[in-house]
Amino acid sequence: MTGFSTFYRSPEVAFLMTLPVDNKQIFRIKFIENLVYSSWAILILGIPLTLGYGSLQGLSLWQYGLVFITGILPFLFIATVSASLLLMLLVFLSRFFKMRTVFLFLGVLFTGIFYLYFSVSQQDTVLTGNLGNFRSLGRYLANMANTSFPFIPSYWLSRLFMGSEALVLMERLFYAALFVTTAALGWEIINWTAEKFYFQTYQVMEGQGQKTKRTPLSRIFNFSWYGLRPPVKAMASKDLVQFLRTPQQWVQFLLLGFFIGVYLINLSRGQLHMDELSTFWRTTIYIFNFGFTGFILAALTARFVYPMISMEGRSLWILQMAPFSMKRVFIEKFWFAFFVLFPLTEVVALTSNFFLGQGLEVSLIASGFLFLTSLSLISLSLGLGAVYAQFNETNPMKISSGYGGIITVVLSLIYVAFSVTSLVFVVNLHMNHGSSFMIGIIVAFVIVLTILYTWLPLKWGIRAIASYER
Repeated sequence: MTGFSTFYRSPEVAFLMTLPVDNKQIFRIKFIENLVYSSWAILILGIPLTLGYGSLQGLSLWQYGLVFITGILPFLFIATVSASLLLMLLVFLSRFFKMRTVFLFLGVLFTGIFYLYFSVSQQDTVLTGNLGNFRSLGRYLANMANTSFPFIPSYWLSRLFMGSEALVLMERLFYAALFVTTAALGWEIINWTAEKFYFQTYQVMEGQGQKTKRTPLSRIFNFSWYGLRPPVKAMASKDLVQFLRTPQQWVQFLLLGFFIGVYLINLSRGQLHMDELSTFWRTTIYIFNFGFTGFILAALTARFVYPMISMEGRSLWILQMAPFSMKRVFIEKFWFAFFVLFPLTEVVALTSNFFLGQGLEVSLIASGFLFLTSLSLISLSLGLGAVYAQFNETNPMKISSGYGGIITVVLSLIYVAFSVTSLVFVVNLHMNHGSSFMIGIIVAFVIVLTILYTWLPLKWGIRAIASYER
């Protein structure tokens, strides 16, 4: 998704193509840029996971270095090479088929493969309070951890994580060498492919802009937004059209939706008899589902809400000339994001709680948590997106990958972590008949944190966007 705009839709590429520079050199620069923008979030998330899992396996300092340098980094590099090759193939096929047809075909094919995977290779998980079933669950999870196909990078990475008792030195060096040589081979293949086909596919993509029929997105402006004033209606319609006209946005939105679907399908296949579980296990499952929903919301706001102000770009002057203030523009974007993302995460929470067999009381608590989290994270992303706006950048992926986007992601995850941790303490105190005073202190802490996350970013964002009028 990042490569589509980095290699073909970037104004910088159009400028570089006019210079006396080898096309392969242009591709190399954009390839490295695409590697950084598409992998930084995974790398940041992978560092604490690697440290935690390596600690459980008893890895030494040099083994940690081997995992990072010859494992995770080549792993991301190989993924970028594979995605770049697939992207050039898709653009090449768009000479004969529309790009949307190609994406639709791939989506149907991938969905079919996904369905077969769950139908053939997986077994339903039965989790009750019976000890024998917990042993069955343990065997089920252990079977999932064993990758039987040794010719894929994920298997090599899992072997590098093994402790010294399970993996001798020569085996560890062998898998590290597999990563390094595969990454080197991928670099040669992608360079040869770029030299032969990059400029051709770039010409194909440039030619599509002239022969592609325009979609009737303008009909959205004629849609009756009941209860909205004409300025707000116009802004909401514009934001919706802008989202649909940005492939990087809606394709990534569909991809995140697919991952959410994977999570819900896994829950639907597990027959969880919550009433037969102990209080500890019910609380643990509830907390993990709680945290996952908050993580989804943090990912959505960082990817889609943070770039909203910057996406106005050079057309910002049109909004400045409109008969309403920039403060109203900011408020409209806030509520537009809220009424899109909050119902989505609410559906995920209610559906997951239904599959988990949670009661009405638990579902209401989750709904209240999501309401506060939605206000906080949307305010944070929109406010910092206005403070660190990049009006010269048209790629939303690059906008959210800047230092302002990194700060937003980190602060969002901190909020989710504090909220989930506070919930754990409250539940434990309640289960053990702890002090009501301590419970009140923890609840007050969460409320104060929510107010700060909501009020401060809104204040900074409104101040920043108001300054654009001058």
